[in-house]
Amino acid sequence: MNISELMTPNPISLLPDDPILEKINIFEDNNIHHIPVVSDTGDIIGMISSTDVDNITSVMGTISEFNRSILVKDVMTKPVFSFYEDVDIKQAARAMVDNNINAIVVVDKKENIVGIITSTDLLKYIAES
Repeated sequence: MNISELMTPNPISLLPDDPILEKINIFEDNNIHHIPVVSDTGDIIGMISSTDVDNITSVMGTISEFNRSILVKDVMTKPVFSFYEDVDIKQAARAMVDNNINAIVVVDKKENIVGIITSTDLLKYIAES
């Protein structure tokens, strides 16, 4: 089975200069835990997780002036793992385990983001099989 069969298509993405505090609600409102960060040209440059946001807001406090100036690029993880949509789910699962990551951006042959696959997607598949 290919990751395209399990991925969430057309994921929300953020820009590196987006202020963190303005984007916190995206995670809860959409019931997601990972968001790719893309450049103005659409290149994948990072990944931000709800855990990243929780960590920074708990450390700095959500109402401080310093926290208001924290941008997505200050918190995002890089580099990002991306796989073509025809990659087997076992290869994606192995990459997650070997690299201690929980999400992989899925791209087409032109390197455009077409989806995201997470460890939760893989666990749901296993549970339902």
